[in-house]
Amino acid sequence: MDKVVVYRDGEELGEVELTAKRMTLGRDPASDIPLNDLSVSRSHARLTKVFNDYFIEDLNSTNGTFLNDRAVTKHMVRDRDCLRIGSFELRFVLQQQGDDELDRTVVLQRPAAVARTAPARPAPAAPLAPKTAHLRFFRGPMKGMMERVERSLYTIGRPGSEVAAIARRPQGFFLLHIGGDRYPRINNKEITTTRGVQLNEGDVIEVGENLAEISFVQSSQNQSRAS
Repeated sequence: MDKVVVYRDGEELGEVELTAKRMTLGRDPASDIPLNDLSVSRSHARLTKVFNDYFIEDLNSTNGTFLNDRAVTKHMVRDRDCLRIGSFELRFVLQQQGDDELDRTVVLQRPAAVARTAPARPAPAAPLAPKTAHLRFFRGPMKGMMERVERSLYTIGRPGSEVAAIARRPQGFFLLHIGGDRYPRINNKEITTTRGVQLNEGDVIEVGENLAEISFVQSSQNQSRAS
């Protein structure tokens, strides 16, 4: 089970299991992870799980949120990372495996008997998902601009308002709802599923005041196979 271990002044206070998709951290006793100290804002930060990844987001706190001693507004959290909020330290213990590791496990566990009897013929090459995408903005603060999307998570919107993310996975790019009362739209269709929706070439994405079209850049390996 994924969890955080909470410390204060070097003393371990306890552990909190990460069982929800979203968890609040703050001085408010109703927080999912309450941190009772005046150095902590009432609603200090939020921890969000997207697929197998965790993201910490500062909620405009007074004293800031620090991940591995660096101030962050929103950032991915990894196993053994240390989060500092006021006088507290939270150390992450994450057990999940990434998609690539799971794929490798399946291949390595193939029964030997099946491997010996399998016909010696090349398997058809599966099409590779694009590694890079472009967003062309038609509305919002980035109107008229082209943005390159190649990292694992690209956010659209402003904290405290409508926020969505484009997550890059082995299967392709997916649009996910992160925050806000209104859900993002793809081709004018509202996206309410928590698992996200895969994006296709030319899809029009609407997140709050932002409107953009997505296009994909095929890898050189894809291009060579196509030729």
